[in-house]
Amino acid sequence: MTPAPPTSWRAVWLLTRLRLQRLVNVSGRGLAFKRSSKSRPATPGKKRGRWLLGALLLAPMLFSFGNIARHSLLNMHCLLDQVAACQAQGSMQTESQLLDPVIAQLMASPFSAALVGGLALQLALLWLVSVLLPLGMGELSKPDWDLEWLVTLPVEKGTLLWARVLERTLVNPAGLIALWPSTTMIAWYSGQGWLAPLSGLAASLVLLALAAMLRTLVDTGLRLSLSAAQLGNLQALLSVASLFPMYMGMSFGMGTGGFAYGWAAAMPTWSSWTPPGLLVRLLNTDSVMAALLPAALLLAQVLLLMLLGMAILRRQLRCGVVGAGQREASRKSAPAASPASARRWHIGTVIQRRELTLLLRDRNFLVQTLLMPLLILGGQALFTGQARDVHALLASPALLAATGFFLGTYVLMMSAFQTLNKEGGALWLLYTFPVSVEQALRQKAQLWAVLALLYPVVLFGAALAWLPAWQWQTAGLMLLALAGIPLYSMIAVALGVFASDPLATETTAKMRPTYMYLYLLLTSLYIAALAAGSLAQQLVFVVLTAALAVALWQKARDQVPYLLDPAASPPARVSASDGLIAAMLFFILQTLALILLKGQLAAPLAQVAVAFGSAGALTYGLVRLVYWRSKTAGVPRIGHGSHAWRWGAAGAAVAALFGIGYTALLPLPAASPLIGIKGNGLWLLGLTVLAAPLCEEFIFRGLLQGGLRRSLPAWPAIAIAAALFAIVHPPASMLPVFVLGLCAGLAYARSGALLAPMLVHAGYNAAVLACQIAIQS
Repeated sequence: MTPAPPTSWRAVWLLTRLRLQRLVNVSGRGLAFKRSSKSRPATPGKKRGRWLLGALLLAPMLFSFGNIARHSLLNMHCLLDQVAACQAQGSMQTESQLLDPVIAQLMASPFSAALVGGLALQLALLWLVSVLLPLGMGELSKPDWDLEWLVTLPVEKGTLLWARVLERTLVNPAGLIALWPSTTMIAWYSGQGWLAPLSGLAASLVLLALAAMLRTLVDTGLRLSLSAAQLGNLQALLSVASLFPMYMGMSFGMGTGGFAYGWAAAMPTWSSWTPPGLLVRLLNTDSVMAALLPAALLLAQVLLLMLLGMAILRRQLRCGVVGAGQREASRKSAPAASPASARRWHIGTVIQRRELTLLLRDRNFLVQTLLMPLLILGGQALFTGQARDVHALLASPALLAATGFFLGTYVLMMSAFQTLNKEGGALWLLYTFPVSVEQALRQKAQLWAVLALLYPVVLFGAALAWLPAWQWQTAGLMLLALAGIPLYSMIAVALGVFASDPLATETTAKMRPTYMYLYLLLTSLYIAALAAGSLAQQLVFVVLTAALAVALWQKARDQVPYLLDPAASPPARVSASDGLIAAMLFFILQTLALILLKGQLAAPLAQVAVAFGSAGALTYGLVRLVYWRSKTAGVPRIGHGSHAWRWGAAGAAVAALFGIGYTALLPLPAASPLIGIKGNGLWLLGLTVLAAPLCEEFIFRGLLQGGLRRSLPAWPAIAIAAALFAIVHPPASMLPVFVLGLCAGLAYARSGALLAPMLVHAGYNAAVLACQIAIQS
């Protein structure tokens, strides 16, 4: 007996749930509780739990957009309502004692007509972003196999179309991030309190439903009427066009000098009766009776627009869903390469020339890679009113260096980060090349690093030519910015390996956006380091970035052979990233222990020693537990080495001689951070001679140097681990600690046991401490 087909509502729900499940699978597979199929005995199964990384990155992103939305509303109130207390400087630069009464007055009364018009304009712009951004980020030039599969289901076409609009309403992360913070802030300053996020979410879903209908109309109709080549060109245009409403909508929260305020002030009265304006009025009402009219009008408008859109969709699909084939269109549009043009490329390796050829053929890729950074930077300057202050760019070396670095790293985000994703279904060809996949990725990273350096080199050259006099500070910051771009090319390629899922059947699932957000977070940290102002801090961050690049590249190299394997992942081995994570955990636990021990022990040195030792022991225990559970290979051991005592004694002698000489040459307070601590000799001895060697050598020599040694020769691995070891110490002692790290690293490399660097560390600390005590007495 054939089962009855599902009802329309159940079919819509099932199809929508299917799309939501796809989103869950793409963003984090750790939410699934089903047991996966058994992997091969030699290797563990694919790792899950990426949802945690996504959650950690989503929180600061929502906070950032919420902060922009807050200042957008307050800036519009200050300027459009002509509030004298904050009209001149806006909400960001007005002191709290002046701004708090303004906010209280805003929340106590309904929004003015001018403010409602301005907020309606902003919501309309952000709604346009929720339409254009998914279209520009999608794959318009590829056939919509999803829709062609859906029409084979035993349900009516109208039911399928409504399900498609509903799932696109619920699954539009870019649109939700664009709209939800703004609607939440409107509800918050309307006095809804902690119910504001729920009200804002409901309002956002109304606009996202209209966006889903328009998006479906556009991409479905275009696929049926345009060729693949035309769709590719149109997608490049849409990706550029989405920048205009995005930056104009966000410019309200970035300053008060943009021309968008003129548009907001000129909004006609009828704009408050459009869906965005009605949503603002509905969120701002203070009673149920006052909300009836805008709610009824909003419902009528939304239903009318949705029914009209559905009628157009039915007409579009009256003859089926298949348009011109992609292969047929590509044959017509793509001319054959002549032998002369094939011989024209002589720059770089074969893989790099292939990458350049693909870049020139794909107009959407070309626009997003080379044109988009200029449009983003120019759009931000134009819409926020900073285009008139070009001289401020030249007057601020840090801002100039950060601007050049942003241009280069954005090129990398759209190119090097997408290295594997752009291979598409032909990724398996990389495994057939006469070079390893790692070498192919390294060559691609080198190519994109050179291309990414073009914009900052041109910018810095023009700035140096424009400046009236040579400035060493400006030149130094420029060099730091340029040095960071090749490192971030390695980071982008490595993160692109983790982000790529070549086995995914859906185009949007082939790239995990979580790692793109992580890349943006890492670039923002480097920009913050450029603005730090201290040369020591900037050099420290360059060293940290280099170590991070090597660690991520090492992890990516381990992952590459298993990308096309649906079940297996690389066997667990000690890596440099383990050392970086352990170092961060150690310092975090030490800080927490100091907070908990505050006031518990009388002597400050006792608190430091107990916090240091407990944090080190807990870090060691957790790392060893993780290694034991994952059966990690290459775990460092304290003993079982050759001539550990001999290498430890020799290294301690060399490091101690250098440390004593350094202490004697420098002034006493600078050379000795321990001077002034009298008594508590046992605590001091236990901290410097016992706890520090045991805890720090396991992290910096066992994990960091041991992990780096898998990818680097001995001396570079020793030097990087020693540099990282030095930068976590006070600036005055960095040089002798770096020499200590070199001696300890050499002892570990020669002996193979952690006992040797521990002896070097303990002997150095004991000798330097004795010297300082002798000088003090």
